[in-house]
Parts: sequence; structure tokens; C-alpha cells
Amino acid sequence: MFEFSESTLAFGKIALTFGCILLILRKFPLWAAILGGCLALAVLTGLPLRELALIPPQTLTAPDFIILVLMVFGILVFSGVQGASGQGRRLVQNLERFVRWPRVRLVIFPAMVGLLPMPGGALFSCPMLDEAAHDLNIDPHRKALINYWFRHVWEVAWPLYPGYVLACSLLGLELQAILLYTFPIIFTAVAIGWFFLIRDIEPLSTGATYSREEVRAALKSFAYESLPLFITLVGAVLFSFLFRRLAPSIPSQAAFLISVACGIGLALFQSRGRLDRPLAAIAFSRANFKLIFLIYAVFIFKDVIQASGIVSQMSAVGESVVLLLFVVTVLPFFCGMLTGIMIGFVGACFPIIIGIIAKSGLEPYTVPLVVMALVAGNAGMMISPLHVCLIVTLDYFKSAYLAVWRSLVLPLAAHLGFGAVLAGLWYLAGARF
Repeated sequence: MFEFSESTLAFGKIALTFGCILLILRKFPLWAAILGGCLALAVLTGLPLRELALIPPQTLTAPDFIILVLMVFGILVFSGVQGASGQGRRLVQNLERFVRWPRVRLVIFPAMVGLLPMPGGALFSCPMLDEAAHDLNIDPHRKALINYWFRHVWEVAWPLYPGYVLACSLLGLELQAILLYTFPIIFTAVAIGWFFLIRDIEPLSTGATYSREEVRAALKSFAYESLPLFITLVGAVLFSFLFRRLAPSIPSQAAFLISVACGIGLALFQSRGRLDRPLAAIAFSRANFKLIFLIYAVFIFKDVIQASGIVSQMSAVGESVVLLLFVVTVLPFFCGMLTGIMIGFVGACFPIIIGIIAKSGLEPYTVPLVVMALVAGNAGMMISPLHVCLIVTLDYFKSAYLAVWRSLVLPLAAHLGFGAVLAGLWYLAGARF
């Protein structure tokens, strides 16, 4: 008579939990689906109701949660100020003056906007790309693909994305730690996008030409408009170095908080009098509160997973290559499809992955496992019909989802393949966080 092992039953409970999340997502927002998953997991694992009720207030006052909320809030305010002042648009438009190659401009416009992690931010670059493509022989379907793909080449290695910040927080790492191992994905993503979407495009004309004075003025304006972003990124590294040397007791995340505050202050100074809405409306918008509440739901889910003991039951996965590959590839991929956002698949899957790594003695292999999970989740997110950037891009260019979906299959397959190769290389190199 066949008997299910404890780890098999545990994976069955996790599958039922995610099935519950999927069902709730059909009618309700992501935060409600995650909280519903918490309740389902508590019931399936027999977690006492009294213990479950204590988790939300404990999570709300946890130092790591509070620090993460402050970091994400800073990022959202920074992006909001750049959008409300038009600074982000001016930054990208200046590129046209000194980037003469039309096909390169198709890449740069959405990629530059992608540096600012705004929900639905792909819409920001749609009109810019449309204008840049005026002397190129491409249809709206191809424009939608180019805008969507290059908008997201940074996501697994850019510390301004809330999902990336959440991954570092859950792993207990400094912000630069993950990008040291995922940055090659940026180059492979650009190369894949160029190969599948750009290389066969032929210009219809030589395009506009600009005088040397116009190019010089554009470079000067570009340097000026990019100062807040430069200050934020360089400042985070500089403050982190200073704190480690001079005040090691200060949390490492404080470096980023100070640098993003400097970036916001500089952006406000540069944009004084040009904001299209008050700073309070930018900072305390409904969208910002929704994202922060989503992070709260993710942390509750993480704590319910720990309290339920499900990770201990799943720890035998370390003895099974098939189950381990399932956890770091299939699970993040489908979570990415279900949520359509990086913070969604990171929040749903990483508590499980991190728990299994710790319980199964797999700490030496954390780097390749995390890299593979991020790439797989990113691929699922990119193909998700719930992805806001995809929705707004399709609407702008009047393109059909199924047509874009079919065109994304091969690029995303190549993306997954390169991710697997990179994870394998880090495994062979014995990479450690």
C-alpha cells in the first residue's frame, strides 16, 4: 500500500494553499488573496486560531518590517516626485539629442524609464517609444513588445524595485548583495530582446539630426536631470561603506534610507514649482498605501509559514533533486503568473525557499537557488495577464494579449535558459552571499 511521506503531504498542503490564492485572485486583489492563503495554510496545518490571531500585530511591530516599509515608501515618493515634476520624461527625451541610432533609442527609452519602479510605468515610455519609432518600419504589435520587454530588463538586479528590496530583506542581505550575482541577467535580457525584437528592424529614413550645440545642451540637461538618481544610488553605497567603518551598530538599511532622502530632496529642489500635485498627495496616495499593505500581507504570510511548521515538514526536499527544482523554478514561475508583480512572487515563494534552504542544510547553495528562483519568477511575471505594465502597454498600442503572449514565449524560454546557466556557473564557482 502506497504511503505519502511527510514532505509530500507538506507540498500538497502548499499546492492547496496556492490554489486557494488563485481562486481568490479571480475576484479580489492580491493582498486579499495572500491573506486568504494564510487562513488556508493555518487550517491545513492545524495552526491554532489564537496563535494565528497574534501574528498580524507581531508582524506590524517587527523591526525588519518597519525598515522595509520605510525603504519602499522612500522609493515610491522618489518615483512619484520624478513623475509629477516631469523630470523623468525630460531625462529620457534628452537622450534623443545625442543617441543618433533609431533602433538603439527604441531600447533606451523604455530601459531608462525602467530605472524608476512605478506601477504601470511602461505607460510612461509608450509615447516616447512611439515617437522614436516614427522613422522605423514597425507595427503597433512590435512596439508593444519592445516597450514591455526593455522596461523590465533591470528588475532582478536593481535595488530601487520593491520586490528586489523584499528579497534582500527576507534573506537578511544588504541591498547590493543580490545584484552582485544577478547583474549578468541585465545584459542577457538586453541581448535576448535585441535578437528577437530589434535586429530585423530597418529604418525608413536617417532620422532627425541635431547641431553640436543642441547635443551639448542635451547632455548638460541629461546630467542635471539624472542627479537625483545618481545621488540615490551612489549615496547608498557610500553611506553603507561609512557606516560599516565608523558606526557598525547602525543597520545597513539606514544607508539607503538616507541616500533616497537626499535624492528626494534634490529632486524637489530641482522641480520646485513644477509638481502637478502636492507632495502630500504624491507620498500618501492610495496606490502607495495599497502597495505597503500588500507588503504587510506578504510578511504575515511569511510568519504564518514559520508558525505552521510546514517548512520543517518540507525539509526532506533537500534529498530530492526533482522537488528542489520544483521549488526554485515551477513554484516561482506560477506565482509570478498569478500575481503579475515581482513583490508578489518574492513574497509568496521566498519564505518557503529560504525555510527549506535553512532546514535542509543547503546554505552553501543559496546563491544559485535564489538566482534561479528570481529568473523563473520574473519569467512568470512577464507573461502574466495580471501584469499592469503589460495591460497598459497593450491598451496604448491597441495590441492583443494572445499575440503578444505568443511572441514572448521564445524570448522568455531563452531568458530562463540563461538564468539556469548562470545559476549553474555560480554553483560550480561555490558563490556565497
